[in-house]
Amino acid sequence: MPTEREDQRADLLVIEKEVHLVVRSEGPELKVERKWGHDWYVGTDSVCGVFGYQRHVGVEFWRGTSLPDPTHLLEGTGKNLRHVTLHSVADVRSPAFHALVRAAISIDRDSPKRPR
Repeated sequence: MPTEREDQRADLLVIEKEVHLVVRSEGPELKVERKWGHDWYVGTDSVCGVFGYQRHVGVEFWRGTSLPDPTHLLEGTGKNLRHVTLHSVADVRSPAFHALVRAAISIDRDSPKRPR
């Protein structure tokens, strides 16, 4: 019988898989690259990274400060990065999360790579 921790990890893997499905469906042209120990979706520049944590799945948006966020899902105070914390598949399937992913991909398509 699985432990509570194993059940939680299994749930997080389902959430992480759902995030990958959303990003792939919204941006089929994006490639996955391993950067900083995590999967990042890349177009002309980095778009978003998917991070599995102990109690949630995080999605980092490389140009997060440029994204419209009317529902205030984005967190963080970095120069460019912003992240979303996801605790359930329902969070991943929300229209607000899909809109952030679409906006991030659109910015990548329409804007040249930012200098670092």
